[in-house]
Amino acid sequence: MKHNRTAICTLATVAGATLVATGLAITPAAAQTLVPCSPAALASAITTANTSGGTLILAPGCIYALPSPLPPVQNTINILGNGATITRAGSAPAFRILKVDASGKLSLAHTTISNGDATGDFGGGIRNDGTLNVVQSVIRNNRADFSGGIGGNTGSTTRVAQSSISGNTAIHNGGGLANDGDMTIAQSSITQNTALEKGGGVANDATLKILQSDIRHNEAPGPTGVGGGVANFGGAGATTTLVQSRVADNTATNAPGGIYNDSGGVALLLSSVHNNHPTNCTGSPTAVPGCLG
Repeated sequence: MKHNRTAICTLATVAGATLVATGLAITPAAAQTLVPCSPAALASAITTANTSGGTLILAPGCIYALPSPLPPVQNTINILGNGATITRAGSAPAFRILKVDASGKLSLAHTTISNGDATGDFGGGIRNDGTLNVVQSVIRNNRADFSGGIGGNTGSTTRVAQSSISGNTAIHNGGGLANDGDMTIAQSSITQNTALEKGGGVANDATLKILQSDIRHNEAPGPTGVGGGVANFGGAGATTTLVQSRVADNTATNAPGGIYNDSGGVALLLSSVHNNHPTNCTGSPTAVPGCLG
């Protein structure tokens, strides 16, 4: 009975957290702006929305190839992508695609973010210092020193739902995502990301929840690489909770290849960790309860 009650409570928590994660907040009073298929028009629309907030509706299927960085998000802004891609132009210098300042709240839906480059910094695709909701979007082929795809900085709140995080690279930690704040990932796939040191898929040193998601085929291939799938570190306060999720087929140079827990706590609730190399969790300085091999 104790086990059944725990399972019921866990599933209720999943349902509630998923609703929170997938809720794309649209501000009713905010102006709606149709953004033509032009990088300059997108930059101008963000600048205008930073004054009083707004909803930006991108041109369906457009590729916004940026020659220079977009303005940081400093107010409540919703971007409805309609299948559009926001990417760094091939000839452009290195810069990330989107930045959310501490005062900003960005909701991003149905958009692909690609080819951001924050080498020497944090968050190659998106850096979040405020509040970020990403729904039904693709974050791919971005790079940075830390958090190649999405980086949630100290004090930030990040929600990712029904999205794909793939092909991103970090020189140090968090190939797909890195979290220093409060991050929830729900019903998403984190695949084929690379971090040379810790957390090829995800790196966390604060509060991370992963719900109904797949973390597969990520790697930490550097000389000191550990935790090809997930890395939890940063002190006793770092917590990673996985619910109804799978960590599989990830690799690292050193054990473990699946989940690395340096300190703090990792909880597996109705989740599986298997077929990671060289081990699933064995080799972590702090054990991951319920993880074998």
